[in-house]
Amino acid sequence: MTARHTSPRGDQAGITLIELLITMVILTVVTTMLVGGWISLQRAYAFASAKNNATAQARDAIDRISSEVRAAQGLTYNPTASPSPTTSTPFVVGGTIPYVCDANDITFYSAYNNASASLQSGKYGRGQLRLTSIWLDTSGAKPQKTLYWQRDTNSSGTLDSGDRKIKLASNVVNTAAAINRPIFTYNVLNSAGIIIQTASLTSANVAASTTSANVASLVSVQINVIADANIAHTPTYVDLMTTVEPRNLSSHQ
Repeated sequence: MTARHTSPRGDQAGITLIELLITMVILTVVTTMLVGGWISLQRAYAFASAKNNATAQARDAIDRISSEVRAAQGLTYNPTASPSPTTSTPFVVGGTIPYVCDANDITFYSAYNNASASLQSGKYGRGQLRLTSIWLDTSGAKPQKTLYWQRDTNSSGTLDSGDRKIKLASNVVNTAAAINRPIFTYNVLNSAGIIIQTASLTSANVAASTTSANVASLVSVQINVIADANIAHTPTYVDLMTTVEPRNLSSHQ
């Protein structure tokens, strides 16, 4: 009989089940760490991008509002009139919400960015003045609101659905319960010559030391836009503020 030759397995042996399981566990841990790190980076990028966008939007809104309010002009403005300039107030206090001057809305006459105004020699652009309003849409249950710019582009003399309207900023949270801060604060001179702050230019909402003509004593407008840059999670606020002195006011003459 021929004996069967059996050779030992030696180095040709495969991996054991325990080795396979250990390898799988290590790969799972490493993969989980890599995926977790990638998700964290994506979240950080999304947050930074959202904050940058909110900051840029709020800054653009502040710049646009400042330019518009600074250029506000009364319908009878005449800087060469003697003995003093004739200046009707540029600001509207008798309109209907939101076309008024209160904490979150401001309405005025302006020829800002109207190229035709420069063609009216001796009239100081009065014929090109258009009713303009910057107002906050407070509708809806969410605390984030939208700030709009609207101008009487159809020359109807009023602000209506036929006028041009653009979005200045979204996710504005000035009216949120946790914030409750006016977008517009009006600095006016009272009868004693002292500057006081009010959240409205209408006589029903000002200090007793002022009168219904307080709009004629307006000195400057403080503008504060607060936007939420982190809507889906814990709020992160972008808070920008500036103060503007309208050029064409009787109090500045």
